[in-house]
Amino acid sequence: MAAADLPTLPTALDNESCVEKGLCPIKPTNSSHQPRHIYYEVHGDLKASQKIVLVMGMNFTCSAWASQVQYFSKKKDHVVLVFDNRGTGNSNAGAIEAYRTSDMAQDTVTLLNWLGWNQDRSLHLFGMSLGGMIAQELCLIVPKRFKSATFISTRCGSELDWPSKGAWEVLVKTSAKKANGDEGLDLYLNVLFPKEYMETVVEQDTMLKSDLREKLRNCHRLPREQAPIPFMGHFYAATMHHCPHPKLHRIAADLKPAKMLILTGGSDELIPTKRSLELHKNLPGSELVVLENAGHALIFQLSEEVNTIMERAIVEGNQAFKLVP
Repeated sequence: MAAADLPTLPTALDNESCVEKGLCPIKPTNSSHQPRHIYYEVHGDLKASQKIVLVMGMNFTCSAWASQVQYFSKKKDHVVLVFDNRGTGNSNAGAIEAYRTSDMAQDTVTLLNWLGWNQDRSLHLFGMSLGGMIAQELCLIVPKRFKSATFISTRCGSELDWPSKGAWEVLVKTSAKKANGDEGLDLYLNVLFPKEYMETVVEQDTMLKSDLREKLRNCHRLPREQAPIPFMGHFYAATMHHCPHPKLHRIAADLKPAKMLILTGGSDELIPTKRSLELHKNLPGSELVVLENAGHALIFQLSEEVNTIMERAIVEGNQAFKLVP
């Protein structure tokens, strides 16, 4: 499909690399509930063998993956799927209900089936924050589809980690609409990036700060600002996610010999680095990468380094199955 023929549903992603976009219908679990539609975009080569699935985190749209979409969609024999989780961006919220990561994972499976991305050992999975929790559930539902699985800035939910003071301020002020415009965006910047990075890099470079604000604006408020109810739905899903250690061991066994990688920042204010260490410990055979000076939003802060790590996960995932007798 030519770019000019694609539906006019706004995102901040490159329309030139987009080869398909649309709304995937999600059947409601209750006949009295409103139907839900998940918005998706496919970038790159539709015939590519390297299929990449990017699952975004809490309250952010698929536009947050802009750097990764730009990088991987230009690579030969690569195709990238991004989508808006329920209640964000171009995806509607559906019924008023508590969101669960298992249900959001089922949304993703429905989308993968809708696209025909259902072959065994055909996909490379990347989940960021809440998206990493959804990715864990995906690995419980359809583990045999993945050649690699990378969990970024996330947790398994064995314990409840209360948000930091800064994170609470963001949650309260933005959900109650007490902080708007640049004030609200700056609140996000201060919890997504390390204090040292903000003070020594961002505050000294007005163009960089403006660029980061624009990126956040694109992935948080385009095409519209998220309504309070789905905002809290995402918060509930992230807070209540629980993938106990025995399930993690099952994930590792079912994914084997797929590449498993846990990637985190050493200065994450939203999800403590120790939660990635816990994931690594309970996913036997996984690799842990800690970027010491990175915060929660490391896909923004260190996009080139993150892309290189993601590319290595893809290569090693492919190699793992070439070695299988």
